[in-house]
Amino acid sequence: MEFIKVSEEKNCLRVELYRPEKKNAFHPQMIREITKVFEKVEESSARYVHLCGAGDSFCAGADLEWMKSMKNYTLEQNKQDSLELFKMFETISQCHLPITAKIQGHVMGGANGLVSMCDVVAAENNTQFAFSEVRLGLIPAVISPYILSKMHKPAARSLMVTGRVFSAEEALRGGLIEFCGTQEEVDKFLSSVHKSILAAGPVAVKDTISLLGEVENCFDWEQVRQLTTTAIAEKRVSEEGQEGLAAFFEKRKPNWTEKK
Repeated sequence: MEFIKVSEEKNCLRVELYRPEKKNAFHPQMIREITKVFEKVEESSARYVHLCGAGDSFCAGADLEWMKSMKNYTLEQNKQDSLELFKMFETISQCHLPITAKIQGHVMGGANGLVSMCDVVAAENNTQFAFSEVRLGLIPAVISPYILSKMHKPAARSLMVTGRVFSAEEALRGGLIEFCGTQEEVDKFLSSVHKSILAAGPVAVKDTISLLGEVENCFDWEQVRQLTTTAIAEKRVSEEGQEGLAAFFEKRKPNWTEKK
């Protein structure tokens, strides 16, 4: 794999996002690699998965160069591409092992979807988060069911409709993460969490995860799939979505901002 580094040691399957020069922003190949890793988790003898990102940022979300290129795709092609993204999150959500994560730097847009997949997340104090989609004329469509299942809904709604940057402390209060502190404190916290996981019955842990998933997903999932993937596909090729992406690359304010 080119953009994901996977290693297994002492009951831990370590999955590292590895595109540090792009702040680990994901694109089609990286999405396929992440999906493949989690499709094969059951083949591992590990007791838990640990997710992290190489370099100074956990993940900057979707690669905006990739998103910008989507204007040349038809709506149907955009929808198919969005389904691949949905499949990645869906595959992670079906993992029967506990997932922990260590995050730092930037956690933007769809990266928050990855965070929401994890059972226990610890962030360094200076980590910055944002549901940045609306600032680009897009919407946090595919990640929305996962975010709403983890975060406190009032906090999630406020942050998703404003797109503003928020701190690790606010992420903690909103339920997106479970701990924040210095790098040393984060490492110590996660070490304790991993010991607790290994002290629990491995079958009991898997069965608990399965049960929680069944209880939580007692609704029409196919409808959610169609709703979210169609929504983001339409926004990618919309006039506003393309203006938002163009403004980002041209380092200017989009045309919907107030002129002074």
